[in-house]
Amino acid sequence: MEVEIRPQQRVDSLRYVTLDLTSDSHARAAIEAYADSCAIEFPWLADILRARLEKLNRSVDRTQNRFKGIQAGLDAGLQEDDAALMPLTYCEQTARRLIAFACMCARAREDYSDAAWDHVMKSFDRMLIQMR
Repeated sequence: MEVEIRPQQRVDSLRYVTLDLTSDSHARAAIEAYADSCAIEFPWLADILRARLEKLNRSVDRTQNRFKGIQAGLDAGLQEDDAALMPLTYCEQTARRLIAFACMCARAREDYSDAAWDHVMKSFDRMLIQMR
């Protein structure tokens, strides 16, 4: 039996959540984050979840979720075929939070470069905007 979640619902009344991967982009973000989180302890589960997301990627036109240029992936050390097909992420807000944290940590270092991080942030924003 599915129960609809409502505003001001008691937190302790929620035990299970069903996510609709086909029509809810937030569900895709949640599954991606869950796969990343459980990968070390349950690699088989992470593989299943990622395979499901990849199958969904192939079933609909999601070209906006791919790097536009192969060069970005090649610069990251990927093979040409992998770089051309690499999905970005469904977790835009999580990715933004983590890159902001990395920038904050970098600012504490003596060798921090505003120009370098500005370039990183602009490139990162372009990639995330591409995926929308």
